[in-house]
Amino acid sequence: MVTMKKLIIISAVILAFVLTGCHYPGLQSGADLDPDDAMATEIAKILTGTPVQVEPTATLAEETVELAKIPDETPIEPDEDLIEPVEPIEPEEPATTPAPTSTPMPSPTATLADSDPTRNLGDPDWVDNMDNGDNWPTGLDKYTAIKFENGYMKLTASTGVDGWRVTWPTLGNFYLEAALQSPSCEGNDSFGLLFRVPADSRAGKGYLFGITCDGRYSLRRWDGIAMYSLIGLTEHTALNKGVDTVNKLGVIARDADLILYINGHKVHEISDANYLTGKFGIFVGGINVDDLTVWVDQIRYWNNP
Repeated sequence: MVTMKKLIIISAVILAFVLTGCHYPGLQSGADLDPDDAMATEIAKILTGTPVQVEPTATLAEETVELAKIPDETPIEPDEDLIEPVEPIEPEEPATTPAPTSTPMPSPTATLADSDPTRNLGDPDWVDNMDNGDNWPTGLDKYTAIKFENGYMKLTASTGVDGWRVTWPTLGNFYLEAALQSPSCEGNDSFGLLFRVPADSRAGKGYLFGITCDGRYSLRRWDGIAMYSLIGLTEHTALNKGVDTVNKLGVIARDADLILYINGHKVHEISDANYLTGKFGIFVGGINVDDLTVWVDQIRYWNNP
């Protein structure tokens, strides 16, 4: 009997020693983990952590309008064809990025005027449906803000002077066309096509074929210092007046000859040889509506029409 009790006691002691040598899952004694392994484990946790996404800093447009300032001590003597000089204005920086509103109207119908150049030109050589800003300098600058939304380029004037954005192709002879509208404009607020911008001018020269909210069109030449009126503000029945009306502007350029179209109707022809090649874009400018915005649905061109 005594022997049996001793045997039980000895077995209990042995069992206690065995249990003290075990550990629970997830726990480990200090003697089992090498310090170098512990350090490597902590470094691995850091290196395999979730990466931080850094948003790229918005850059200013490389090719936006820069209005030249005329020194006060150097007067400019206008020549005979100087009709509409523009006094340079030092615009204020916009406080916030404008937020265009309103709902776009549908694009012009497929019915073409008899004089519409696209009837016989075939497929265009280049088309931008404004699904994104890949072809344009983006971001906010001193004169304009630009955004691409719902298949439209939305170019907003930040000051009371003309501002523009220019895309990359350089053209010689061409037919250029764009469909435009404004959700809010008044009177002589204007917008339209900028073309034949010389490559060495940093978008500081070119022709402006524009329309106003009250139903007039014009053609001007900007030389970096003064604006020359080649065709003064002119009414035409082909032009759709008012807010949210869609107008298709087109220009044929063959050497010095410039032929202007509105909604497929030929409205004027003129010769001017100051700029014979260059880039193109969209301009907007007005004093009646704050943050005047032009919405561009599509722009395209044909070479050597």
